[in-house]
Amino acid sequence: MQNYNNFQEVKAIYDFDIEVKTIFYPLLVRIETSLKNRLIDYLVKDDNSDMESIYQNKLNDYEAKPVGNKEYKKYLNKKLELRNKIDSTIAYNYSKGHPCIQHFFHSSKPLPLWAYFEVTTMGEFGNFISCMNISYRIEFTQDMNMHHTGFNQNGRMLENIIFCLTGIRNATMHNSMIFDCRFNNSNFSSQLIKYLENCTGIKNIDFESIVDFLVLLIFLMKKQYTTKTELNRVVSQFDKKRELLYTSIPMKAYSEILGTDARKKIEGLKEYISNG
Repeated sequence: MQNYNNFQEVKAIYDFDIEVKTIFYPLLVRIETSLKNRLIDYLVKDDNSDMESIYQNKLNDYEAKPVGNKEYKKYLNKKLELRNKIDSTIAYNYSKGHPCIQHFFHSSKPLPLWAYFEVTTMGEFGNFISCMNISYRIEFTQDMNMHHTGFNQNGRMLENIIFCLTGIRNATMHNSMIFDCRFNNSNFSSQLIKYLENCTGIKNIDFESIVDFLVLLIFLMKKQYTTKTELNRVVSQFDKKRELLYTSIPMKAYSEILGTDARKKIEGLKEYISNG
C-alpha cells in the first residue's frame, strides 16, 4: 500500500486512470472491430458464411494431433466448450431481443459468422481463433502481416494478442481501474513478448505496466495502416498524462505504477512509429 501526502496526489492517480481509459477506449474498439471484420472476410471468402459450417469445417485444430493423446483431447475439449459457449451466447442474445439474432431464427436461416461476432465477447473471440485449424491461423496472420517464422510457428500469435487485450478491454469498457494493471489475471505469452520486443525494438516488456499495453495497441494500429500522424497523436496524449502524473505524486509511487523506464519506452515508441 502506497502512502500519499495529500488528497491531491490520490486525485492525480484517479485522473490519470480516467484519462488513459479515454485514450485507450476508442483504440480497443477499433482494434477489436477490425480483427473480427478481417477474420470474417478471410473465413467466408469463396465459401459458406454460416456459423455452423465454419464450426464444423474450420475449427478443427485438434485433428492435427495424434488421435487420443493429451493434446488431441485438450483441443477437442476446447472445441466442445466453445460449442457450449456459442449456443449460450446466441440463446442469451435471442432472449434479450437482439434484432439480428432474432431475425435469422425467425426467418429459419442459418446464423452467419458476422452475426455471431457481433454479440461475442473478446475472450470468446480468442477461443474461437484458438480452435481454428493451424493452416488457417498461420495464413490469417500472414494476411495481417503478423506472421513470423521465429515466433509464430504454431500460429498462436493472434490468440495470444487477443487474450492479452481481453482484461484491459473489459476493465476499460466497465470503467474499472486500469492504471496499475490490476485487471491482469493470467500469464502473458513469452512468445508474444519476444515478438513485440523484436518488432518494436522496445525492451523489458512484461505487461506489468500500462505503458506496455500502449506499446501493443500502437503496434496493432500500425499493422492496420494507421497514419504516423494519428499514432504520434495517441502517444503524445498518453505522454502528457504520464508527465503530469510524474510531477504530481511521489517518485516511489510513480515508479511502482509505471516502472522506471516508462519515458524510455515512450521514446522507443516514437522511433518505432517513425520507422516504416
